[in-house]
Amino acid sequence: MISVTIHNDFDDKLKINKDAICKLSTEVFKREKFNNSQIDIILTDKKFLNSLKKKYFNMDVFTDVMAFNLGDDKNIDGEIYISIDDVLENSKLFSKSFNDEFKRIIIHGILHLCGYDDKTKKEKDNMTLLEEKYLLLSNIVLISNK
Repeated sequence: MISVTIHNDFDDKLKINKDAICKLSTEVFKREKFNNSQIDIILTDKKFLNSLKKKYFNMDVFTDVMAFNLGDDKNIDGEIYISIDDVLENSKLFSKSFNDEFKRIIIHGILHLCGYDDKTKKEKDNMTLLEEKYLLLSNIVLISNK
């Protein structure tokens, strides 16, 4: 069973399509062969992610997404924290829509939970290829800030 819960700690003005986020997340987990997964997706701001980065990694840097897996090799019990501030900034920086950048970040977080890493160029390139592949799974609007 795959369970996805979304928590909006960022702004009540965000329009969030929870069903579409759950559907995309479920499909990525299934394709990665993690059929027993439970995740919480927490939408928050860059200051909160920075505090997590300091606390758990002793790094004073900003990041757009952090994923924590409390499960084991076959079962995922995880949390994905997404900085909406950074998603908005990155969408402008990379000339992408807010929705498309948000989709990429969710997929990126899920891939981390599935065991992928992006510390080396080879690992990062592999994750980018998978992100591109999984971005094609949904053309539905997952989120809007208007």
